[in-house]
Amino acid sequence: MYKTIEEIDREYNGQWVYMINLKTDDNGSVLGGEVAAHSECRDKVVQAMLNDPDGGIYIRYAGEIPEGVSILL
Repeated sequence: MYKTIEEIDREYNGQWVYMINLKTDDNGSVLGGEVAAHSECRDKVVQAMLNDPDGGIYIRYAGEIPEGVSILL
């Protein structure tokens, strides 16, 4: 089911989220998509993405990044 980024951030706050079937704006910014996997454990979400032969590469952290956590893009 399609959800906006705002809905995803609210529903999965504090979790890593792997999304598919993305909708983007003209600048390529992600507006929403379908949640294929989510977990507080980033490795579980990455594994779900790697096991999805049709998957894309869009994982986000929903909510505010915790202190002491670094994000590499």
